[in-house]
Amino acid sequence: MRLFVALDVGSPLREAIAALRGSLAGVSWVDPATYHVTLCFLGEVSGRNRLEDIDMALSAIRAPAIDLMPGPPGVFEQGSGRQSLWVGIARTAPLLHLHRKVETAMRRADFAIERRRFHPHVTIGALAAPAPEMLAAWLARWSALPLPPVEIPRLTLFRSLRGPDQASYEPIVEYDLAG
Repeated sequence: MRLFVALDVGSPLREAIAALRGSLAGVSWVDPATYHVTLCFLGEVSGRNRLEDIDMALSAIRAPAIDLMPGPPGVFEQGSGRQSLWVGIARTAPLLHLHRKVETAMRRADFAIERRRFHPHVTIGALAAPAPEMLAAWLARWSALPLPPVEIPRLTLFRSLRGPDQASYEPIVEYDLAG
């Protein structure tokens, strides 16, 4: 099964981001119930022992609850002309600290961790080859939208399930962070 460690986005931020749905034509909008900030992608994992390794490593993490501070939306190129829309999350010291703790725990559990820069965000949709001026106007319009910060009290180990249109995410285990 495909696994990743993330922060599940809670209310009222979830609802504020969901208000963007339908604001740009041609977007396949992500279900707000699946909004999350990925901390560490583990990929395909099989075997009870590997799941126990993950559980032990994540259970040992001690960190305070995280305040997610949303920022303006942006776009990632996905290849094949597709683009991914997202809402940025500020790279605060506590969030970066938690990210490092999760990656260190997963390395100790013998997982290969991607070596790319951590860019915290919430994916909100995907679209194919939008007109650049239309996308630029959308980004400018929504960049000033005040989104509320939200405190996240736990880490979640998610399973990614591929669907016909988009993936869905199933929480497997939640790990409380200190308040």
